[in-house]
Amino acid sequence: MKKRKKWLAMGLAVTMTFGLSGCGKSNAVSGEGSAAAKTDTQVKTLSVLMYTDWYKAGWQALEQYINDNSTELGFRLEISKIQGGSQGDQVLQTKFATNDLPDIIQVYKPQWVESYANGLDKLVDLTGLECVSEYDKKALDGTFRYNGKLYAVPIDSVVLSGVFYNKKVFEKAGAEIPQTWDEFLAVCEKIKEKGVTPVYYSGKDAWSVQPPTISGLLNDAAEKGTDTFGLMEQINTNKLKYGDCTNFIDSIQRTKDLIDLGYVNETYLSDTVDNAHQALADGTCAMYINGTWCADNINKKFPDKIDDIGAFALPTPEGDNYINMFTPYSLALTTNCKDTELGKKALNFIASQKAQQIYADAQPGVYLNKNVTSDIPKSTADLKKIMDSGKAMTDWEEINKYSYGNLSEPLLNYYTGMLKDASEVAQALDAETERNAKAQGDTNWK
Repeated sequence: MKKRKKWLAMGLAVTMTFGLSGCGKSNAVSGEGSAAAKTDTQVKTLSVLMYTDWYKAGWQALEQYINDNSTELGFRLEISKIQGGSQGDQVLQTKFATNDLPDIIQVYKPQWVESYANGLDKLVDLTGLECVSEYDKKALDGTFRYNGKLYAVPIDSVVLSGVFYNKKVFEKAGAEIPQTWDEFLAVCEKIKEKGVTPVYYSGKDAWSVQPPTISGLLNDAAEKGTDTFGLMEQINTNKLKYGDCTNFIDSIQRTKDLIDLGYVNETYLSDTVDNAHQALADGTCAMYINGTWCADNINKKFPDKIDDIGAFALPTPEGDNYINMFTPYSLALTTNCKDTELGKKALNFIASQKAQQIYADAQPGVYLNKNVTSDIPKSTADLKKIMDSGKAMTDWEEINKYSYGNLSEPLLNYYTGMLKDASEVAQALDAETERNAKAQGDTNWK
């Protein structure tokens, strides 16, 4: 992951799709993947920039609709793309530094723009958009609404993390959904006795070892009477360290325990996410701990198996079980847009129920717009019920300020014996946080 970002944007080379068109231009769209727009010299083109791997079916359908109805809407879009990964992040950082920005930009979160691109002042305050009434205030606060300003609107769906399990394997083993860690271990033992791998790890894709550990910090937040925003505010200001978060450290220890107890596939260091999805669908493993894109991928590759897959929250010893919620990417208006009101009009439409429904129909998922409905896999629906019950928190990796994506490295070092104790994984994050904070001159670190 760069989170979800850390999880999804992995090791891609940088390429640019050129031809960004500034606000106020009236030429037809010519960028790769652009829909055929109506020719109307009175319709202005808004330039949009995003990562290539974010331009999926939802965006394609929405872009098509907007450009086919540009005369009525009063704008069309010209979408250009850079490929993801750390090199792509550097491209964005350079664009913010040189003020070489499009009218509209899709980014991680305003916090990322502030901490890693020093460019929050280049985003327009969108406070007052009518579409905001279609979202719960809590869904926008702290991420899209930041420091009292609405810097962005959501685009794409929510990702929820949990334990995905094969119902048929559970049934044959006589296992029920566990609520506590002891019950989870008992389920693993029953499944192992049936000759099936209880839990699948896919360490070849290093980011994928993170999901089993990340919910521990949610319990640290709950224990302190706050949420991940409150907890990360303390960590981001050096009032609390990851090494002080005992639930987090214990969750890391438990993931190693599963390896030591023989409940994890022996080849986990060389196995991939695709291997995990195949094994879960086939029933050669019982459980895989990951995000709801797991269900999406199984639905795509093994549609006849998707109804066999359910999901639940990874249990803790006490049974106070939370799931991580990775909020959607952000769509922001930059100060480079010469027609700010038109830019706001475009974002107001894109975040509205009508546009979001077009996006969701092409790319089913869990959407923050309250009026959007979507046909989602049963396992995703299982996790959505947990989210709707109030047992989900925004993923802390999205809102940390200085430690951004290195959890997988110390985790794998711990699993393979290079680190001897789970606390050393947390200490590695603390070291990264201190290093990055000092590099940015944060006086909370001396």
